[in-house]
Amino acid sequence: MRVAAFMLFLLGGSLAARADDSSAALGAGGLVLTRQGDIRMAAEDLYLSPTLVKVRYEFVNDGPKDVDTIVAFPLPDIDVRQFWFEPLGTTLDNTPNFMGFALSVDGRKVAPALEERALLDGRDVTAEVTAAGLPINIAGSDLVKTLDALPAPARKALAAKGLIESDAGRDIHPHWIARTRFWWHQVFPAGKTVIVEHRYQPVTGQSFFGLSELTGKEGAAARRDVCIDSATTDAIRAKLAKLDPNGANGRYLKAYRTDFVLTTANNWKGPIGHFRLTLDKLKPDNVLSLCWDGELKKTGATTFEAVRTDFAPARDIRLLVLQ
Repeated sequence: MRVAAFMLFLLGGSLAARADDSSAALGAGGLVLTRQGDIRMAAEDLYLSPTLVKVRYEFVNDGPKDVDTIVAFPLPDIDVRQFWFEPLGTTLDNTPNFMGFALSVDGRKVAPALEERALLDGRDVTAEVTAAGLPINIAGSDLVKTLDALPAPARKALAAKGLIESDAGRDIHPHWIARTRFWWHQVFPAGKTVIVEHRYQPVTGQSFFGLSELTGKEGAAARRDVCIDSATTDAIRAKLAKLDPNGANGRYLKAYRTDFVLTTANNWKGPIGHFRLTLDKLKPDNVLSLCWDGELKKTGATTFEAVRTDFAPARDIRLLVLQ
């Protein structure tokens, strides 16, 4: 079974007036290992919904010696300049942990270290940004107020370094990319299994989806770039037909897109021994859609499941839920 997915593009036409109501999805994903030859991912159990991601891993050290290495969870890069103008998807207020990342190892909570950096054209400008008293990340921060409060000499110095741009000294636009990751030292005992679990709120993008995205010219590029089958088309069309054109959103569905970076699993030794994916569309009458090679079995009113053995993911997951 090949399940269809959409990437949502607000391309003029009937949705042009709603472009300001959209927000971007940012894909996070799994754990990243400082590459080691002996650590194998024996199992991964992934739960994915627009509001929650939960992952349980079983790692096995196949080597003769204990391995003490660094494991990291990278949060999505945030282009501060882009999201100065474009709304960011769902985030929490507690910057820098704007996704509420929580971690446990073998059932015990772990407080990972934080690394937060500002990058400009590939150059590390963290020191310059923090020296100016600015937060690196725009997610949930007071970056707008802090920039507005900068004295003129400080603005001029930052502009000279390309870190900000100002229009006649009024509107100030930051230019760097915020890169955040959590990391910790992890010991993998020889011949033993280590269970790592983490959860977070994904940065889910929100927009509107109408009939024109399904059949019109403005949706043609998106339809070519994704796999959409006739059954999914019929389900969406039927749902759109039930909408009241005089309602709050007219004949548009709310669209939630959640991305998950699955290919980081390839950093570990060999394929994933046993992989289980659980997708949750949250409400029984919602429409769920994504690209997936293989069978998806309905396991509940809102959930679907896929199980794979010796799984080496070739692409990441983009999940669309229409409500």
